Amino acid sequence: MDRFLFVSDCQIPFEAEHALAFCKRVQKEFKIPPENIYNVGDELDLYHGSMHKKSPDADLTPKQELFEARKKLKEWYRQFPEMKLAVSNHGMRWVKKAIDADIPSQVLKCYRELIDAPKGWQWKERWNIQGSKAKIAMIHGLGYSGIHGHRNAAIDLGQNAVIGHLHSHAGINYINTDGRSIWAMNSGCLIDVESFAFAYGRYNRSKPVLGCGVVIDGGTTPIFIPYGAL
Repeated sequence: MDRFLFVSDCQIPFEAEHALAFCKRVQKEFKIPPENIYNVGDELDLYHGSMHKKSPDADLTPKQELFEARKKLKEWYRQFPEMKLAVSNHGMRWVKKAIDADIPSQVLKCYRELIDAPKGWQWKERWNIQGSKAKIAMIHGLGYSGIHGHRNAAIDLGQNAVIGHLHSHAGINYINTDGRSIWAMNSGCLIDVESFAFAYGRYNRSKPVLGCGVVIDGGTTPIFIPYGAL
């Protein structure tokens, strides 16, 4: 039972073509129980909720984007009826836009209702996971940046940590600090890098790294699984 899957940033409906099938294969390969499915956040992109300028060549209107996202999420709900997700910046995009427009929260539809999420899907800022040999913290990664983002998060949290958010820096670091040995993992992402939603990064030197994370051996062994490796 001490095996955990960490689904990385999918940003539905702009996820990699086989993102869901890939995550199911990883779950099956590592024999991860359904109650141990975690998600580092940015499960949706909510492109039109962003404060950034939108592409005039965008394939979807705001209404169409939400329709496609809800349609795709139904299959995720069926395959993963239980999922523990980190609160993330993309999930808050429409809220931030509403705040900017002086719209009070009382007139907004709650996120769960907006995406028809089942009761088995739960969100927290931070998940504290108790393995039989070690504890793990999962956050989205807000406030962290760069190649050492996951490492800094683990040091700040004072324990093993999993984050997403920083698409180009997937991987694992082991850290000895303050008399403790801990590890840090960035689970990468599962986006469709060719989508118009990610055109802003086309000329970036560091490209997105696709994959997801697994932790086994009671919380002591983190593994990054590259997309398509199974």
